Amino acid sequence: MWFNQTPALRKWTPKTPVHSDRISVLRLTESFIISASYDKTVKLWDRNTKKQLGLFVCKAPVEVLQLNPNDPNQIVCGDTLGQIYFLSWR
Repeated sequence: MWFNQTPALRKWTPKTPVHSDRISVLRLTESFIISASYDKTVKLWDRNTKKQLGLFVCKAPVEVLQLNPNDPNQIVCGDTLGQIYFLSWR
């Protein structure tokens, strides 16, 4: 849900890209940010600190990614070669 509030942010600060190609999927959980990219990687980030916690490299660009609705520490993703990957973390 979005609220119509004046943002506290006054200026955007350029950052170094976290993927070497465009991001294809971005998912948020209560604790994590999960990004998937055409650079063949899936990255796990701490939502509070914004630090990278994990990295998985697929065989081809990642096109789809979905969280397990019963356990947000499990994901399934698929690449452009048709490979399916089941990933989890604790």
